Amino acid sequence: IGSGGAPLTAIKMGEKNNDEAEKIMSNSFSMLLIIGVSLTIVFLLFKEPILWAFGASETTINYALDYLTIYVMGTLFVQIALGMNPFINTQGFAKIGMLTVLIGAVINIALDPILIFTFDMGVKGAALTSIIAQGVSSLFALNFLFGKKSILKIRKKYLKLDIFNFWKKIFPILFVCVLTTFFGNIILSQIDLQKSIYLFISNI
Repeated sequence: IGSGGAPLTAIKMGEKNNDEAEKIMSNSFSMLLIIGVSLTIVFLLFKEPILWAFGASETTINYALDYLTIYVMGTLFVQIALGMNPFINTQGFAKIGMLTVLIGAVINIALDPILIFTFDMGVKGAALTSIIAQGVSSLFALNFLFGKKSILKIRKKYLKLDIFNFWKKIFPILFVCVLTTFFGNIILSQIDLQKSIYLFISNI
């Protein structure tokens, strides 16, 4: 949503049509909320089959369930922090965009050893740390986008989804982003495979 919505927002800003730009950004925010809540429900309901499908074993399944059960509760924070950050960068506030990511990373690094070892929470502590870090990042991003320094603001009047116009505009860009990521991962996996084969042959 951020990868598709932010360029459209930039185009409207270039056309001096900030009202339409704010509508796109606000609609994107609403869509991220819907996706975040939907993903949370889906993962909570089907977490164990999903983990088995992704390679969990009898040894790791309990740890994976402990981690995922807590981590999934922060899905909404992740959606907001990562999805709205492109709209900050689009307005020319690269430092704020960088801080949004940096704050979460620093909090994660600082809290991990405390919750995992000091409070002896193990993987549950790691998951909780991630939620706290992403929560602070999302609040930081929203505080800016609702605040006075932001050129464009999330407006209550634009939060109602304009499904047809929204998806007609955003889907082509979103589709390209998804394809780029998909084929990029395939290429990287092929490179890793070639490296593995080369290393294997070299060690024979």
